Amino acid sequence: MSLSLPGVHLFYDPHWQDARAIDELCWGIEEQGVPCQVICCDEGRDASALSMLAARNSTLRVGLGLSAAGDIALTHAQLPDDRPLVTGHIGDNPGQIRILGANAGQLVKILPLSERK
Repeated sequence: MSLSLPGVHLFYDPHWQDARAIDELCWGIEEQGVPCQVICCDEGRDASALSMLAARNSTLRVGLGLSAAGDIALTHAQLPDDRPLVTGHIGDNPGQIRILGANAGQLVKILPLSERK
């Protein structure tokens, strides 16, 4: 049995090159006082599938996925595989991406999610 540190997992496609979106997501999570682990996942999946894989690998059961196309998905391990809780895109303004990260932290803390505009 391997023990990993608790945290929201953020799985991203290895073809993703821009660290700004990852930074914004992580800052949003950390603003909620929840740790974040960023992991490159080369399974060639979309954001929804990456987020579910991340959630299933997280001891907190919450995951974010960032696809090579810039799609972002937030989910919980108990949700259906193809139905993420919240989605976004790196084309959103940085504040909206950070709110998406904050929502991951709020999901862990069982708080209402912040509204994205």
